[in-house]
Amino acid sequence: MSSLYPSLRSAVTDVVNDVSSGRFTSISPPFPSALTPIPRDQLVDRLQSVWSSLSANGDAQQSSSSRHVDLLRSTLELVGKDVVIQPIVSGELEPQPDASDEQTCRFQTALQDRLDIILTLYEVAAESLSGVQALEPGAIFIPLLEELVELIPVETWRDLWAYVETRAKRFTKDMPASRGKALPLLRIINSFLRFLPRTPEDLIFRGRVHQFASSVISVADKSAINMRGDYNDIKTTWDESDTSQSSTLNASAEKEEDGDVKMQSDVKEEVKASTETEFYSTLWSLQHYFAYPPSLDGPAVQSNPGEPARTPFETFKAKTEFVLPKLFEQTQKEKEMMGKDAEVISRKRKRSEGQSDASARGFFHPRFLTGKRLFDHELTDSSFRRQILVQYFILFQFLLNLTPSTAAKQAFTGGMPKTFIVDQENEDWIKSKVAEIKEELRKMIPDGPMFEETVLSIITRERYYAQWKNDSCPEGVFEVPPLDKAVAKKAAEQWRKRSAPPSQYPYKLGSRSLSRLWNRGFTGIDQLKGWRSPATAVSLDEEIKRIEADDEDDKAMGKEPSAEEAALNKDRKTRLTWRGLRQASRTDLRHFSALAQKRDLHILVDLVNEQNERMAVATATDANEATEVGTDDEAVDVKVGSSEPPGMVMEVESKVKLESEPQAADP
Repeated sequence: MSSLYPSLRSAVTDVVNDVSSGRFTSISPPFPSALTPIPRDQLVDRLQSVWSSLSANGDAQQSSSSRHVDLLRSTLELVGKDVVIQPIVSGELEPQPDASDEQTCRFQTALQDRLDIILTLYEVAAESLSGVQALEPGAIFIPLLEELVELIPVETWRDLWAYVETRAKRFTKDMPASRGKALPLLRIINSFLRFLPRTPEDLIFRGRVHQFASSVISVADKSAINMRGDYNDIKTTWDESDTSQSSTLNASAEKEEDGDVKMQSDVKEEVKASTETEFYSTLWSLQHYFAYPPSLDGPAVQSNPGEPARTPFETFKAKTEFVLPKLFEQTQKEKEMMGKDAEVISRKRKRSEGQSDASARGFFHPRFLTGKRLFDHELTDSSFRRQILVQYFILFQFLLNLTPSTAAKQAFTGGMPKTFIVDQENEDWIKSKVAEIKEELRKMIPDGPMFEETVLSIITRERYYAQWKNDSCPEGVFEVPPLDKAVAKKAAEQWRKRSAPPSQYPYKLGSRSLSRLWNRGFTGIDQLKGWRSPATAVSLDEEIKRIEADDEDDKAMGKEPSAEEAALNKDRKTRLTWRGLRQASRTDLRHFSALAQKRDLHILVDLVNEQNERMAVATATDANEATEVGTDDEAVDVKVGSSEPPGMVMEVESKVKLESEPQAADP
């Protein structure tokens, strides 16, 4: 066994040198961000020959006995540290935060190749000594990664985390929950999340870490569950001040030490300032109860002389009764300032803010400051008031689990003593305050109902989560039972029918009527059953006139139509007018300028009729003139052919020409 460590170290070092000699030369600029790993089969062949040679010498075979398993594991751990950790400590592999792409690629290539060789060595050793749980590859390899994280700078973690994601299936196989190799892996995940900067560029990387944790660690793993009820250790400090009044202020005046009299306005200002100071101190003092609920338990104590002794829970109730109405007043003031259009204004403001900064689409959770000068400004901010009310929600949800009906079922009470029980009176008070806060959240702008619904859904899920922890985190809650075979067959049959190709459409020409016409040899429009020429504007106008004439006849006879008949006639005339105007728009669009004041079909038809009459008269006149001109021409021809002297014929021709030419108008 004494020769196993140096022999194994020398053999693995030779493999590393052989692999890395020509590894980086095959990578040329631009240097890739994701490195191509060495094929596992190639490494397995090399390392199996190394391990077989050592087994043949008897070193590894001797170590396979139960008493030497720990020694063999220690040997593998030392070889892993010598190959991966020692080169970084000695400076052989030097990670540089501000290195160039070539230097970063060279470092990551050498580091990841060494990690692959060691991981493959652990797998080969576990296969040769099957059944030895202590030599499980992940149980030895994950502590090596944990030590490596502390040596390299944060800037190189992204590339290292890419390696962890791609090899996770190899070293997390059959990983037990809350013990074994799961604990060092959880520490690695927490180290990444703890030291990563909280910048927008690192949000995606943090999401990758959380996604990896949810994929390799079971949801029922108790290692990440706060079973003991530990609370946040961040303490809130504010300006303490004495809010007690030494004497009662009169409504009219108060005497000072020098005998002067304070006016009523001065007294009111002092009362207002005192109330604001008391509200400031009381509001911020509630953070002590929100951050540490066990502070609600304790004996009755007299805080101020002359006042009755009160328990911490009674003090909390008194402060709540003082603070909540003040917060509710701020919402009412905000709505009064915005007026009736409060919701519209809030939507416009939200939309404009989203347009100005499109990248900021998530929620921003500020840590509010506790300065007195900022207090008035913070009260006007709805997000500040919402934070206080949500803290109330969380605390009340915790207290409602400590009622007599539910306290016995609570295995973990979050540090609260078993003697602290919320009686019926306090339970009714808590439920009434929860109802008031719900109503207030709905009233707050912007998006009050949506915010209230979101908070309630989170609180409801938290209640189920707390009950799941009290039941010792049963993993069966998250298991979905398999479907019944009959249900599966029915779903498969329905899916088969839906996924089947549709049947061919029976009508090739688009509809049944068109297909029938085509099949019967359609040759003309006269074959259409019941065909008639479309109505014209004149015929539609005559139909409107008949409706109006019927109405006039009824009125003359003293018969008044009912409201339903009048509405029906009006609707018919409106439809007929629209149809008539649509028909006339194709032929008589030039007359539509006369319908600017009123869309009346009668006016349009009258204009068309007048135009038709003028055109008919003009046509008749032209025909008459043409007839007269033709008669005169015949007479001239006869005279020209007669025996009249030429002078007489020329005189007749000139007269006919003058009569046929249009005469100029008289001035």
